[in-house]
Amino acid sequence: SSPGTMVKSVGVVVGVAACLAMAAAELPSCDSDVEKHCLGEDADMSPEGIDACLKNLGEAGRSDGCSLYMRVLEGCAADIGAGGICGDAHMNGETMPCLFQRVKPEDLSDACAAAMPKKEQGTGLADTFWAKGKRMLTDEEAESLNEDDRDTYDRWVKRKTGKKSSKDKERDYAVRSQKKAKATAAIQGIADNTAKQAIASGASKDDVQAKVLAAATEAAKLEVQGDMTGTLKTFTKGSLNDIVKQAIAKADTRKGEL
Repeated sequence: SSPGTMVKSVGVVVGVAACLAMAAAELPSCDSDVEKHCLGEDADMSPEGIDACLKNLGEAGRSDGCSLYMRVLEGCAADIGAGGICGDAHMNGETMPCLFQRVKPEDLSDACAAAMPKKEQGTGLADTFWAKGKRMLTDEEAESLNEDDRDTYDRWVKRKTGKKSSKDKERDYAVRSQKKAKATAAIQGIADNTAKQAIASGASKDDVQAKVLAAATEAAKLEVQGDMTGTLKTFTKGSLNDIVKQAIAKADTRKGEL
């Protein structure tokens, strides 16, 4: 694909530049570059000619938006080609809106993701200390906040530490339950896999028990450490033993079915 391929006629180039200037202000485009450098009586206004014109301008002669546009087209060739995640959009002249606005970054090919501009890391409360979820800050962290973020944080602390309504309590309970269920499922998965491997290796019953319990304990520790909100509490020995028993029972059942 090329910038020239995207330009069907001079009328389209000029019309798109005028009509979409505001709507697509943040999307990379070569419209203004084409209009400024590649149109005229002696110009080759075929798609191939326009493409060659833009390339001959070089990085120094093109606008930053146009250079980005060309890099994205090249890097995302597979994504905008036939069968690609933005293939249909590309055929309909909506290549950049699809790549930049409709598709999640993780759904792009590696080459396409590398060609996309890197998102600048924000410096606000939500981008730093609360990036992984809301939590209480240390005094030093709180002091580093700007005025607006400090006000947001102080109001959150007041709501969190003040007397809660029954609705707030229900919501907190639902959040805790959801987090615990998700963490338990992750721990159970690790325990199941460990039990399956231990039994398959011919380990004794005691060794299987010990290996699965160790794996479950470590997984539980990591889940609690990874919860920046402090909502997830340490798993009790009883809950871990239940996970271990389930894992070994499932592994024994699978082995018997083989």
